[in-house]
Amino acid sequence: MNLENKIAIITGATSGIGWSTALVFAKAGAQVVATGRDFSRGESLLNEMNRLSNKEHLFVQADVTDHGEIKKVIDSTVKKYGTFNILINNAGIAPQGTIETMTVEEWDKVFNVNVRSIFLFSKYSVPVMRQNGGGSIVNISSTAGVVGAYNLHAYSASKGAVIQLTKSMAADYGKDRIRVNALCPGGTLTKMMEDLEGQEGLKKFAELFPLKRLAQPEEIAQTALFLASDQASFITGAVVLADGGFTAV
Repeated sequence: MNLENKIAIITGATSGIGWSTALVFAKAGAQVVATGRDFSRGESLLNEMNRLSNKEHLFVQADVTDHGEIKKVIDSTVKKYGTFNILINNAGIAPQGTIETMTVEEWDKVFNVNVRSIFLFSKYSVPVMRQNGGGSIVNISSTAGVVGAYNLHAYSASKGAVIQLTKSMAADYGKDRIRVNALCPGGTLTKMMEDLEGQEGLKKFAELFPLKRLAQPEEIAQTALFLASDQASFITGAVVLADGGFTAV
């Protein structure tokens, strides 16, 4: 799949699925604007993207809970490239807890990162894409937004909200040739997953999947690549499960 002449913003790009997505998109020919809070990891990612392609990429340090910093990412992208075609809303957190054990502050933080940031990035991206003749937004949800997850109440609720926001956005912005889809990864071998489950927990978790393994981040990134590309030109409002069959059984 080819992303030549495409400019993509990828949030939460300094680790896990976001990191892999940035590299996959760079290899596919896109000019990538990566965001994250960690400057040193952002610089490392930028160097790696530059090694993989001869395009000019950009890292913008940003906290997605900060309204002003989200606007800074959009403004920096438009200033450098004039426009952009793709937005990958990937930033997310998954603290454990139930409605009884979580504090109000913890609950609000999950929704600020996982949902409010998508609202704000999309709010400022849609007018740019409309003026440019269209674009593609991929919101990273989770299987936890489709089926229940033990001890992840705020995360599950936030990822369900991402799915419904995606469908509503697709309904409104199809006329502007802006496609909006939700990608729901299953268990993926990222630091966030390792922190949740531990090594032994990961082995047990993998047994719940028909494929008997967890995903590599690049496998999820390749699915995001398809949804963002012109090869998915008739797909919008979809909830795409890349979960190794987890929700099928």
